[in-house]
Amino acid sequence: MTAKFAHIFWDWNGTLLDDAWLCRDVMNGMLRARNMPEMSETRYMEIFDFPVVRYYERIGFDFAVESFEVLGMTFIHGYEARRAEAQLHPDSRQSLQRLAAAGMPQSILSAYQHDTLVRLVTEWGLRDFFHDLHGQDDHYAAGKLPQGQRALERLGIDPATALLIGDTAHDAEVAQALGMTCWLIPGGNQPPSRLQATGCPLFPSRSAAIDHLLG
Repeated sequence: MTAKFAHIFWDWNGTLLDDAWLCRDVMNGMLRARNMPEMSETRYMEIFDFPVVRYYERIGFDFAVESFEVLGMTFIHGYEARRAEAQLHPDSRQSLQRLAAAGMPQSILSAYQHDTLVRLVTEWGLRDFFHDLHGQDDHYAAGKLPQGQRALERLGIDPATALLIGDTAHDAEVAQALGMTCWLIPGGNQPPSRLQATGCPLFPSRSAAIDHLLG
């Protein structure tokens, strides 16, 4: 199976890092501070989306009262203050190790701010698993298509030979726009029903995806 792909791109937040619960908790703190109703896990997964500004609109924020830029930075500051609470998914490190042992080049394609992404991946001791890391220029998570295009050009990869593994419908949209294959893993930021609607293969875990990839 690995012969089909020349490069594996991983999403970070929600896919390798188990932080969807933290994102919801930080946002609920912002909602409490503004006397707005908090989100259940189900509600969060139903409305989370890219670009993230769309998600903020669905929550009910009024940008005439507080700009998206101010709200976005408030969220980032809250998340960064607690980011050490988030852990890798239990099978993330092992999955990366298995692909590395098989000689499969890997990179990260993330909506996270690039410099912070590099720091976190390094702090987790994962940097050596990745050929390259591709994050955003800012904290506002507009989407991953532009850096996906740059990543393919920089690495000289035929998109038809690349696989993106993620946890959201946006990963599927990016992969389709770039001509890449996409596999999705529930348990991150969006429910299985939204992932199934993309038509991409779903795997119950990172380990299951790697079993299929190496099988």
